[in-house]
Amino acid sequence: MTNLTRLFRLLMFGLLLASLSACNSLSGFLFYPDKQIYRLPSDLGIDYDIVELSTSDDQVLHNWLLKPKGEIRQIVLFLHGNGENISTHMGSVAWLTQFETAVFLLEYQGYGESTGHSTLASALEDVSRAHRWLDTHHHDKRLILFGQSLGGALAIYYAAHADPALKPFAALIAESAPASWPQIAREVMSRFWLTWPLQAPASLMTGQYDAEDAIQKLENTPLMLIHSTEDPVVPFHHLEQLKENAPPHALILETTGRHIAALGLKENRDRLLSFIQGQ
Repeated sequence: MTNLTRLFRLLMFGLLLASLSACNSLSGFLFYPDKQIYRLPSDLGIDYDIVELSTSDDQVLHNWLLKPKGEIRQIVLFLHGNGENISTHMGSVAWLTQFETAVFLLEYQGYGESTGHSTLASALEDVSRAHRWLDTHHHDKRLILFGQSLGGALAIYYAAHADPALKPFAALIAESAPASWPQIAREVMSRFWLTWPLQAPASLMTGQYDAEDAIQKLENTPLMLIHSTEDPVVPFHHLEQLKENAPPHALILETTGRHIAALGLKENRDRLLSFIQGQ
């Protein structure tokens, strides 16, 4: 038996073992955390606070609150994608601080300086902790929820199931959000010959938190969906699936270019800012 064959069988065995123990645990394979901090908000000339939140199992989330120089008109709760950490994803939203907007950069468990390990369930609990902190400390401010990629799908599901006792989000933005977790897991497995046979076990991942099911519950939430027609990571058909169930008022921004790269263009930043300020 070659080393490659052994590796292949180990990969299949590991994934199948996880699926047998609990389908929900498979969602841990979606998360690829990076512990290294590459830059700080101060490197961009932005003032910030460190906000640490404790989980129910004694893990600590190490988050950043980016602050504008003047008045805070609204706060964006930002949920990044499944790779790297807030220090690399910060560039997607740091520019908002120029427009009376604070940004709460949530760091999921296991990412950056946060402890623990993430699954879809734990990440949604992390979002809830951040929401509760904002409700307690900034209840007088408008709250906007913005997620990219994995964070976009988390944002859609969370907004549809958020505690009604908390301050509601004035608007929700999701960029390049996968419509279905089992589907995107299966599609990713199909892209490489070594993981191609893993499509079937990948399909066992829980669909409990699928955005395409949750989005129909957002009839009272201003909603903006952004997706590139050329997205190589989360294919464009995921947006089309979300649109099928989205409320009629949803604003759709179709772009071109790389995955979660829309805000690299000023015209797209202007449209997002106009959407936020118009709510």
